[in-house]
Amino acid sequence: MSGLFHPHLIAVGLLAAIGLGSPARAQDSDAAAATGAVPAIAGEPDLAKGRRAYQRNCAVCHGPRGEGGLGPPMQGLATRLSADEITRQLKSPRGSMPRLYPAPIDDRLLLDLQAYLLQLR
Repeated sequence: MSGLFHPHLIAVGLLAAIGLGSPARAQDSDAAAATGAVPAIAGEPDLAKGRRAYQRNCAVCHGPRGEGGLGPPMQGLATRLSADEITRQLKSPRGSMPRLYPAPIDDRLLLDLQAYLLQLR
């Protein structure tokens, strides 16, 4: 093809202009995964979905109201752990806690569950 406007170069230029395929974006994503940060997701957390996720996945060990049982109590968790620390524990559980991320708890449900846990008293 002779000419200045090769279709592949145009596509690469468009991708670079909008930031797709950028090494910086990939590094940001890798850094978020390494720190346990939750990717930015539009919208407010849904406490009802967080409660349902808790009842399905957590209540058997942490109690139906977060009072504790086989696992430690979740009531008052906001006084003991930050949101980021909760996320890290859910993504990389320690001890006998089962791994629930990324399935059945995905990024969106992780935010909902985190919000629910932070409001337990």
